[in-house]
Amino acid sequence: MDRKLKQLLHDNSKALKDSQQDFGAIYEITFSNGECPMTEWNDGFRVQGHSYAQVRQRIEQVSEALYARIGATHEFVGLEMENCEEWIVAFWAILRSGNKPYLVNCRHPKSLSDHLLKSLKVRYVVALRESELDAQTILFEDLKGGKPFAEVFEDEIALATSGTSLKETVCFYRGQEIANGILNAHGILNTSPRMAAHYHGKLKQLAFLPFYHIFGLLAVLFWFTFYGRTLVFMKDYAPDTILKTCRKHEVTHIFAVPMLWHTIEKQVWRTVKEQGKEEKFRRGLKICTKLQNIFPYLGARLAKRIMREVTSQLFGPSVQFCISGGSYLRSSAIELINGLGYPLHNGFGMSEIGITSVELRSRPKERNLNSIGRPFDSVEYRIAEDGTLHVRGSSVCHRMMVNGEMKDCEEWIRTGDIMDCVDGDYYIRGRIGDMVLGENGENINPDVIEEHFSPAGAASLCVLGMGEGEKQELSMIVQISPYLPAERIQSLIDELYAVNGTLPDTTRVRKFYFTHEPLAAATAIKVSRKSLHRALERGEVKLVTAAEMKRAHRQDEELKCNPELYAQVRAIVSRELDAPEEKIGPDDHVIFDLGGSSLQYFAILSVLAERFSISAPSDKEEYRYTLREFCQYIERHM
Repeated sequence: MDRKLKQLLHDNSKALKDSQQDFGAIYEITFSNGECPMTEWNDGFRVQGHSYAQVRQRIEQVSEALYARIGATHEFVGLEMENCEEWIVAFWAILRSGNKPYLVNCRHPKSLSDHLLKSLKVRYVVALRESELDAQTILFEDLKGGKPFAEVFEDEIALATSGTSLKETVCFYRGQEIANGILNAHGILNTSPRMAAHYHGKLKQLAFLPFYHIFGLLAVLFWFTFYGRTLVFMKDYAPDTILKTCRKHEVTHIFAVPMLWHTIEKQVWRTVKEQGKEEKFRRGLKICTKLQNIFPYLGARLAKRIMREVTSQLFGPSVQFCISGGSYLRSSAIELINGLGYPLHNGFGMSEIGITSVELRSRPKERNLNSIGRPFDSVEYRIAEDGTLHVRGSSVCHRMMVNGEMKDCEEWIRTGDIMDCVDGDYYIRGRIGDMVLGENGENINPDVIEEHFSPAGAASLCVLGMGEGEKQELSMIVQISPYLPAERIQSLIDELYAVNGTLPDTTRVRKFYFTHEPLAAATAIKVSRKSLHRALERGEVKLVTAAEMKRAHRQDEELKCNPELYAQVRAIVSRELDAPEEKIGPDDHVIFDLGGSSLQYFAILSVLAERFSISAPSDKEEYRYTLREFCQYIERHM
């Protein structure tokens, strides 16, 4: 960290500690960064940008026009935009004009947003285009021509939770809570100086996470603009746009949800396999990981060079620090990204508590453990008797509105995440509402099961418990295109079954379902199991079993075996599984389609061996699971 930046960090942090710690103080310190470049984007021809002084000038002009338009109502005014410089201008202009910003989640359905606006008594929404919401739209481009006025800064903002819970929840933050959240960044730098790493003298954060989400608001917007760094905006969220933007602008920091890292992982392995370089790539990753475990900082730079055939097509050489948060991050993804020399740290936070911890250790072998780190200075962690994490502190929201009812926050806020603490570091083991009771009575975390599956041809997938109460079965719903060819569907099913067969028996998926409907909204950052359950109950997601899917695409194919043999085999399978014969198709998997246990499966093999005087398959490679395969095996060995 150079001396100039170190001094700025010290001065801005001290100024905030010595201030009233309200939004007015945060604003003044942030925009004292003057000529530092604040925003950057590509207009299709060249890189454009504005300094902090230029953005401040825009804020003052817009706030004057807004004050002239509606006055200082001291009420909530909706802010409905995706990330852009105008969002930042509108946010501060609303506060400066004596109003409170409600950060509209653009990924919520209209019905939910309208309900929340009504509960908050929002009359106006500032937007870039005419809003469809039930409030009067104030077009950003029309906010011109006001007159200077005495600043009447408001000191509260509101944002809704991401919608993964069935409860309609809005969280309220004052400047004091946000100030304490900002000051956590200084503590991070003391633990991990890499957080302040520059590239060619510049630090640029990719504005990937939406500012109306707590992760984007605090960790991207506030942490970086408060200390005079640059935000880089994109024209859209397509993977190719993200990668090209990082390379063109020489982005140094990327904070994102697991969906991005999982997409990168899938893309890398697909390319490597197509080029026939899988083994060479694995060896390279091992070497690069070892280098970084010995020399963390130098090793990361060397790793990008060693793997430049891949990294040059990804983020390029500039990325210095990454954080993942918002949902479960696959171990294979964090190992890959870290191995390539892009230091990826797992973090934790919620709309109700802000950003509360990040794994900050410097070596990949430590980061790859998938810890969320230790609580920041402003918060405390406590694991309750039910295993869930509870959080309290000076940076959590001060009140919430749940299903229309306003309430002050309790001293300890229950997160609903099941946690372990090992040597002071915290590890997420699952969500209390998502856990599935296994056959052996243990709770199974569906996130851990999902980690093993990434089948080609699947648009999305979700592992969850399906059924009533304790009769829930570990199931998987796979979203596929209605235009996927029959052979691709069969290949996809074969891959799912093959991977499932490698899992311990007690944690295997018992039922596979397919659907053409999306499992989450197109703009959602993750699949909410609670929302998916609700969609299933309402009939909004129609499911087809894997057995039905296979039958639909193989109905014209001849069985190609003795009809009498087939009848006897089906009768044996029917009896051992206690299932009606007419419900058993020739390509139904005994375990994954028909719900048989491993004990029932081996009982079938034993009966078949005895009935037809053959040896039962003794090697896993020879195991057969469908009536068609049983008949073919018997005919070969009789």
